[in-house]
Amino acid sequence: MTIKMTTTRSLPRNCIVAVSLLLAQPLLAAEARLTEERWFQVEMTAFTHENSNLDLEIWSPAKLSLGFPERLRKLRSLSDFLQLDDWSALTGNVEPAPVPVSSSGIAADVQPAPVLPAPVLVGPPPYAPGESFRLPDFEREPFLALPDEDHDFAASNRALSQSSAYRILFHSAWRQPMTRRGVATAVAVSGGRVFDDRSELEGSVTLYFNNAEDRVVFDSNLWLSSFSTTPNTGDSPQEEWTLPVLPAVMVNESDSARVSEENVANAIEFHVNRIMQLRQTRDMRSDEFHYIDHPAMGILVQITPYVVPEIPVVEVEEVAAPL
Repeated sequence: MTIKMTTTRSLPRNCIVAVSLLLAQPLLAAEARLTEERWFQVEMTAFTHENSNLDLEIWSPAKLSLGFPERLRKLRSLSDFLQLDDWSALTGNVEPAPVPVSSSGIAADVQPAPVLPAPVLVGPPPYAPGESFRLPDFEREPFLALPDEDHDFAASNRALSQSSAYRILFHSAWRQPMTRRGVATAVAVSGGRVFDDRSELEGSVTLYFNNAEDRVVFDSNLWLSSFSTTPNTGDSPQEEWTLPVLPAVMVNESDSARVSEENVANAIEFHVNRIMQLRQTRDMRSDEFHYIDHPAMGILVQITPYVVPEIPVVEVEEVAAPL
Protein backbone atom coordinates (compact mmCIF):
# COMPACT_ATOMS: atom_id res chain seq x y z
CA MET A 1 0.00 0.00 0.00
CA THR A 2 1.31 3.37 -1.00
CA ILE A 3 0.77 6.32 1.27
CA LYS A 4 0.98 9.83 -0.23
CA MET A 5 2.31 12.44 2.11
CA THR A 6 1.24 16.11 1.66
CA THR A 7 3.43 18.80 3.08
CA THR A 8 2.54 22.45 3.66
CA ARG A 9 5.04 25.17 3.19
CA SER A 10 4.58 28.84 4.06
CA LEU A 11 4.63 31.24 1.14
CA PRO A 12 7.21 33.99 0.91
CA ARG A 13 6.05 37.39 2.11
CA ASN A 14 6.10 38.94 -1.36
CA CYS A 15 3.76 36.19 -2.65
CA ILE A 16 1.31 36.82 0.16
CA VAL A 17 1.22 40.54 -0.67
CA ALA A 18 0.64 39.77 -4.36
CA VAL A 19 -2.27 37.42 -3.61
CA SER A 20 -3.84 39.95 -1.25
CA LEU A 21 -3.71 42.67 -3.92
CA LEU A 22 -5.36 40.36 -6.46
CA LEU A 23 -8.19 39.56 -4.06
CA ALA A 24 -8.68 43.23 -3.21
CA GLN A 25 -8.90 44.43 -6.84
CA PRO A 26 -12.72 44.01 -7.19
CA LEU A 27 -13.30 46.00 -3.99
CA LEU A 28 -10.90 48.70 -5.05
CA ALA A 29 -12.58 48.94 -8.44
CA ALA A 30 -16.02 49.32 -6.83
CA GLU A 31 -14.74 52.07 -4.55
CA ALA A 32 -13.14 53.80 -7.54
CA ARG A 33 -16.45 53.78 -9.42
CA LEU A 34 -18.18 55.37 -6.46
CA THR A 35 -15.57 58.09 -6.12
CA GLU A 36 -15.58 58.76 -9.88
CA GLU A 37 -19.38 59.15 -10.02
CA ARG A 38 -20.18 62.77 -10.80
CA TRP A 39 -23.31 64.39 -9.42
CA PHE A 40 -25.04 67.58 -10.49
CA GLN A 41 -27.77 69.74 -9.07
CA VAL A 42 -30.41 70.57 -11.65
CA GLU A 43 -32.91 73.40 -11.44
CA MET A 44 -35.64 73.96 -13.99
CA THR A 45 -38.58 76.30 -14.52
CA ALA A 46 -41.18 75.93 -17.28
CA PHE A 47 -43.61 78.75 -18.04
CA THR A 48 -46.14 79.86 -20.66
CA HIS A 49 -46.16 82.93 -22.90
CA GLU A 50 -49.58 84.31 -22.00
CA ASN A 51 -49.59 87.04 -24.66
CA SER A 52 -48.50 84.87 -27.59
CA ASN A 53 -50.83 84.65 -30.57
CA LEU A 54 -50.67 80.89 -31.03
CA ASP A 55 -53.04 81.01 -34.01
CA LEU A 56 -50.17 82.39 -36.10
CA GLU A 57 -48.37 79.05 -35.72
CA ILE A 58 -49.28 75.86 -37.57
CA TRP A 59 -50.04 73.08 -35.09
CA SER A 60 -50.72 69.66 -36.54
CA PRO A 61 -51.40 66.35 -34.75
CA ALA A 62 -49.48 64.55 -37.49
CA LYS A 63 -46.25 66.30 -36.49
CA LEU A 64 -46.38 65.25 -32.84
CA SER A 65 -44.04 62.66 -31.36
CA LEU A 66 -45.41 62.32 -27.83
CA GLY A 67 -44.44 59.60 -25.42
CA PHE A 68 -42.68 58.72 -22.19
CA PRO A 69 -39.34 56.86 -21.94
CA GLU A 70 -39.13 53.50 -20.21
CA ARG A 71 -36.62 54.67 -17.59
CA LEU A 72 -38.86 57.29 -16.03
CA ARG A 73 -39.25 58.40 -12.45
CA LYS A 74 -41.06 61.16 -10.64
CA LEU A 75 -39.29 63.48 -8.26
CA ARG A 76 -40.12 62.58 -4.68
CA SER A 77 -40.93 65.23 -2.11
CA LEU A 78 -41.02 65.30 1.67
CA SER A 79 -44.78 64.68 1.60
CA ASP A 80 -44.17 61.31 -0.07
CA PHE A 81 -42.30 60.19 3.03
CA LEU A 82 -44.87 61.54 5.48
CA GLN A 83 -48.06 59.64 4.87
CA LEU A 84 -50.92 59.86 7.32
CA ASP A 85 -53.72 57.33 6.85
CA ASP A 86 -56.27 58.93 9.20
CA TRP A 87 -56.22 62.75 9.13
CA SER A 88 -59.17 62.91 11.54
CA ALA A 89 -56.73 62.08 14.33
CA LEU A 90 -55.22 65.52 13.79
CA THR A 91 -58.29 67.58 12.85
CA GLY A 92 -60.55 66.16 15.54
CA ASN A 93 -63.35 65.45 13.06
CA VAL A 94 -64.56 62.37 14.92
CA GLU A 95 -68.25 61.74 15.50
CA PRO A 96 -69.04 61.55 19.23
CA ALA A 97 -70.14 58.18 20.54
CA PRO A 98 -73.84 57.95 21.52
CA VAL A 99 -74.60 58.23 25.22
CA PRO A 100 -75.93 54.90 26.56
CA VAL A 101 -79.36 55.07 28.19
CA SER A 102 -80.72 52.57 30.74
CA SER A 103 -84.16 50.95 30.53
CA SER A 104 -85.52 53.58 32.95
CA GLY A 105 -84.58 56.37 30.58
CA ILE A 106 -81.79 57.68 32.78
CA ALA A 107 -78.36 58.08 31.28
CA ALA A 108 -76.09 55.32 32.38
CA ASP A 109 -72.58 55.84 33.58
CA VAL A 110 -70.59 57.03 30.62
CA GLN A 111 -67.32 55.27 30.11
CA PRO A 112 -64.38 57.45 29.11
CA ALA A 113 -63.93 57.79 25.37
CA PRO A 114 -61.29 55.51 23.90
CA VAL A 115 -57.99 57.15 23.22
CA LEU A 116 -57.33 57.50 19.51
CA PRO A 117 -54.10 55.92 18.30
CA ALA A 118 -51.35 58.30 17.38
CA PRO A 119 -50.95 59.07 13.66
CA VAL A 120 -48.68 56.58 11.98
CA LEU A 121 -45.90 57.92 9.77
CA VAL A 122 -44.77 55.49 7.11
CA GLY A 123 -42.00 55.42 4.56
CA PRO A 124 -42.21 56.21 0.84
CA PRO A 125 -44.76 54.19 -1.14
CA PRO A 126 -45.06 51.34 -1.77
CA TYR A 127 -45.15 50.71 1.97
CA ALA A 128 -44.65 47.24 3.37
CA PRO A 129 -45.57 46.57 7.01
CA GLY A 130 -42.52 46.30 9.18
CA GLU A 131 -40.47 48.94 7.37
CA SER A 132 -38.97 51.47 9.70
CA PHE A 133 -39.83 55.10 9.19
CA ARG A 134 -37.12 57.37 7.87
CA LEU A 135 -36.80 60.91 6.60
CA PRO A 136 -35.35 61.59 3.14
CA ASP A 137 -31.64 62.32 2.87
CA PHE A 138 -31.58 65.38 0.62
CA GLU A 139 -27.78 65.45 0.60
CA ARG A 140 -27.22 61.87 -0.60
CA GLU A 141 -30.38 60.60 -2.31
CA PRO A 142 -30.96 61.32 -6.01
CA PHE A 143 -34.15 62.64 -7.60
CA LEU A 144 -35.54 64.32 -4.50
CA ALA A 145 -37.28 67.67 -4.91
CA LEU A 146 -35.07 70.00 -2.88
CA PRO A 147 -36.46 72.46 -0.33
CA ASP A 148 -36.68 76.18 -1.07
CA GLU A 149 -33.41 77.03 0.68
CA ASP A 150 -31.54 75.03 -1.98
CA HIS A 151 -33.14 76.85 -4.93
CA ASP A 152 -31.28 79.42 -7.05
CA PHE A 153 -34.12 80.61 -9.30
CA ALA A 154 -35.91 82.72 -6.70
CA ALA A 155 -35.18 86.03 -8.49
CA SER A 156 -36.04 84.80 -11.99
CA ASN A 157 -39.21 83.05 -10.82
CA ARG A 158 -40.28 86.18 -8.94
CA ALA A 159 -39.84 88.24 -12.12
CA LEU A 160 -41.93 85.74 -14.10
CA SER A 161 -44.68 85.65 -11.47
CA GLN A 162 -44.92 89.45 -11.28
CA SER A 163 -45.41 89.77 -15.04
CA SER A 164 -48.78 89.19 -16.67
CA ALA A 165 -47.01 87.95 -19.79
CA TYR A 166 -45.90 84.70 -18.15
CA ARG A 167 -47.31 81.95 -15.95
CA ILE A 168 -45.12 79.38 -14.21
CA LEU A 169 -46.20 75.80 -14.85
CA PHE A 170 -43.40 73.82 -13.23
CA HIS A 171 -40.40 74.52 -11.04
CA SER A 172 -38.16 72.15 -9.13
CA ALA A 173 -34.56 71.46 -8.19
CA TRP A 174 -33.01 68.07 -7.63
CA ARG A 175 -29.66 66.24 -7.55
CA GLN A 176 -28.66 63.23 -9.59
CA PRO A 177 -25.61 61.26 -10.72
CA MET A 178 -24.80 61.89 -14.37
CA THR A 179 -24.55 58.83 -16.61
CA ARG A 180 -24.28 57.94 -20.29
CA ARG A 181 -27.35 58.25 -22.48
CA GLY A 182 -28.10 54.53 -22.67
CA VAL A 183 -28.63 54.19 -18.90
CA ALA A 184 -29.93 57.69 -18.11
CA THR A 185 -33.12 58.08 -16.08
CA ALA A 186 -35.73 60.58 -17.27
CA VAL A 187 -37.59 62.89 -14.88
CA ALA A 188 -41.36 63.11 -15.25
CA VAL A 189 -42.73 66.65 -15.62
CA SER A 190 -46.30 67.81 -15.05
CA GLY A 191 -47.73 71.16 -14.05
CA GLY A 192 -50.19 73.93 -14.71
CA ARG A 193 -53.94 73.61 -14.53
CA VAL A 194 -55.52 70.19 -14.10
CA PHE A 195 -58.30 68.89 -16.35
CA ASP A 196 -59.72 65.59 -15.09
CA ASP A 197 -56.61 63.38 -14.77
CA ARG A 198 -54.42 65.42 -17.16
CA SER A 199 -52.28 68.53 -16.68
CA GLU A 200 -51.58 71.41 -19.01
CA LEU A 201 -47.88 70.59 -19.08
CA GLU A 202 -46.70 66.99 -19.37
CA GLY A 203 -43.64 65.14 -20.59
CA SER A 204 -40.14 64.40 -19.39
CA VAL A 205 -36.57 65.70 -19.35
CA THR A 206 -33.45 63.54 -19.49
CA LEU A 207 -29.93 64.63 -18.59
CA TYR A 208 -26.83 62.63 -19.52
CA PHE A 209 -23.17 63.02 -20.50
CA ASN A 210 -22.13 63.47 -24.11
CA ASN A 211 -19.61 61.02 -25.57
CA ALA A 212 -16.62 63.04 -24.37
CA GLU A 213 -18.20 63.56 -20.93
CA ASP A 214 -17.27 67.24 -21.02
CA ARG A 215 -20.87 68.43 -21.50
CA VAL A 216 -24.22 67.52 -20.02
CA VAL A 217 -27.01 67.04 -22.56
CA PHE A 218 -30.45 68.36 -21.60
CA ASP A 219 -33.01 66.43 -23.64
CA SER A 220 -36.58 67.72 -23.28
CA ASN A 221 -39.81 66.27 -24.61
CA LEU A 222 -42.65 68.39 -23.24
CA TRP A 223 -46.08 69.31 -24.51
CA LEU A 224 -48.56 72.00 -23.54
CA SER A 225 -52.20 71.08 -24.08
CA SER A 226 -55.25 73.31 -24.24
CA PHE A 227 -58.65 71.93 -23.25
CA SER A 228 -62.24 72.88 -23.92
CA THR A 229 -65.70 71.55 -23.20
CA THR A 230 -66.37 71.10 -26.94
CA PRO A 231 -65.51 67.67 -28.38
CA ASN A 232 -62.69 67.51 -30.90
CA THR A 233 -64.30 66.92 -34.30
CA GLY A 234 -61.61 66.63 -36.94
CA ASP A 235 -62.15 65.74 -40.56
CA SER A 236 -60.18 62.50 -40.10
CA PRO A 237 -58.68 60.45 -37.22
CA GLN A 238 -55.25 61.84 -38.17
CA GLU A 239 -56.46 65.33 -37.24
CA GLU A 240 -57.61 64.39 -33.75
CA TRP A 241 -55.51 65.53 -30.81
CA THR A 242 -54.63 62.54 -28.65
CA LEU A 243 -52.55 62.48 -25.48
CA PRO A 244 -50.39 59.46 -24.62
CA VAL A 245 -51.42 57.24 -21.73
CA LEU A 246 -49.91 58.38 -18.45
CA PRO A 247 -47.34 55.96 -17.00
CA ALA A 248 -47.98 54.59 -13.53
CA VAL A 249 -45.37 56.84 -11.89
CA MET A 250 -47.32 59.93 -12.97
CA VAL A 251 -50.79 58.83 -11.91
CA ASN A 252 -51.95 60.53 -8.73
CA GLU A 253 -55.14 58.65 -7.96
CA SER A 254 -56.27 60.84 -5.06
CA ASP A 255 -55.93 64.13 -6.99
CA SER A 256 -57.49 62.64 -10.13
CA ALA A 257 -60.46 61.33 -8.18
CA ARG A 258 -60.99 64.67 -6.44
CA VAL A 259 -60.85 66.69 -9.68
CA SER A 260 -63.07 64.19 -11.50
CA GLU A 261 -65.69 64.37 -8.73
CA GLU A 262 -65.70 68.17 -8.94
CA ASN A 263 -66.11 68.06 -12.72
CA VAL A 264 -68.90 65.47 -12.52
CA ALA A 265 -70.68 67.55 -9.89
CA ASN A 266 -70.45 70.56 -12.20
CA ALA A 267 -71.35 68.47 -15.29
CA ILE A 268 -68.05 69.34 -16.98
CA GLU A 269 -66.25 67.13 -19.50
CA PHE A 270 -62.98 68.31 -21.00
CA HIS A 271 -61.57 67.58 -24.45
CA VAL A 272 -58.14 68.30 -25.91
CA ASN A 273 -58.34 70.84 -28.72
CA ARG A 274 -54.62 71.56 -29.27
CA ILE A 275 -51.23 70.15 -28.26
CA MET A 276 -48.02 72.18 -28.63
CA GLN A 277 -44.84 70.17 -28.30
CA LEU A 278 -41.41 71.37 -27.25
CA ARG A 279 -38.68 68.89 -28.11
CA GLN A 280 -35.17 70.27 -27.92
CA THR A 281 -31.72 69.05 -26.98
CA ARG A 282 -29.15 71.39 -25.48
CA ASP A 283 -25.49 70.82 -24.56
CA MET A 284 -24.72 72.50 -21.25
CA ARG A 285 -21.71 73.37 -19.15
CA SER A 286 -21.60 73.74 -15.40
CA ASP A 287 -23.13 76.89 -13.92
CA GLU A 288 -24.47 78.09 -17.29
CA PHE A 289 -27.96 79.62 -17.23
CA HIS A 290 -29.91 78.39 -20.25
CA TYR A 291 -33.14 79.68 -21.76
CA ILE A 292 -34.98 77.43 -24.22
CA ASP A 293 -37.59 79.34 -26.20
CA HIS A 294 -40.79 78.16 -27.87
CA PRO A 295 -43.84 79.99 -29.26
CA ALA A 296 -46.05 78.68 -26.45
CA MET A 297 -43.66 78.23 -23.54
CA GLY A 298 -40.14 78.71 -22.22
CA ILE A 299 -37.70 76.74 -20.08
CA LEU A 300 -35.02 77.98 -17.70
CA VAL A 301 -32.46 75.36 -16.69
CA GLN A 302 -29.10 75.28 -14.94
CA ILE A 303 -26.78 72.51 -13.75
CA THR A 304 -24.23 72.84 -10.95
CA PRO A 305 -21.60 70.27 -9.90
CA TYR A 306 -22.41 68.66 -6.58
CA VAL A 307 -20.18 66.65 -4.27
CA VAL A 308 -22.03 64.04 -2.23
CA PRO A 309 -20.89 64.39 1.39
CA GLU A 310 -19.68 61.36 3.26
CA ILE A 311 -21.98 59.74 5.76
CA PRO A 312 -21.01 61.07 9.19
CA VAL A 313 -19.82 58.56 11.74
CA VAL A 314 -21.78 58.79 14.97
CA GLU A 315 -19.78 57.82 18.01
CA VAL A 316 -21.86 56.21 20.72
CA GLU A 317 -20.52 56.56 24.23
CA GLU A 318 -21.10 53.52 26.37
CA VAL A 319 -22.63 54.27 29.74
CA ALA A 320 -22.28 51.78 32.54
CA ALA A 321 -25.55 50.44 33.85
CA PRO A 322 -26.37 51.51 37.41
CA LEU A 323 -25.77 48.93 40.09
